[in-house]
Amino acid sequence: MTAPGNAALRRLALKVLALRAGPGAGAEALAAAARRAYDELAQVAAPLIGQAGVDALTGRALHLTQRQYPWLLPAGDPQQSEGLFARVIFRLERQHPAVATEAAGVLFATFTGLLVTFIGEPITARLLRKAWPDAFSEADAEETRA
Repeated sequence: MTAPGNAALRRLALKVLALRAGPGAGAEALAAAARRAYDELAQVAAPLIGQAGVDALTGRALHLTQRQYPWLLPAGDPQQSEGLFARVIFRLERQHPAVATEAAGVLFATFTGLLVTFIGEPITARLLRKAWPDAFSEADAEETRA
């Protein structure tokens, strides 16, 4: 995915998190919003790529994101796909809200970027609009269709 594509995915993720958490949310509310957003995305992606595919993309996205945010999965913490996102939520709850928001935004952008690589932009865009319809205005939908 190109840098502009990653930036667009990050902006979308931050918008979804803001919509789910509400204004001025603390780290716990942000973590709960991230959990809801992840569940919504996993629910629409799993029928296409399977739960194993969702788990694999989650693990890879976390591995890539932890380069920038090493506290997401500290060294020595086993990367089992089952419960992996629950551990991310646990870590997000313990961060400053701004840091947690940024890390979650990067994690979602990385996950969706990997999804684009795996299934292509048009299908990923449809899945994102299905998972997070409230995050798309007409202008956003046009940008994502490219």
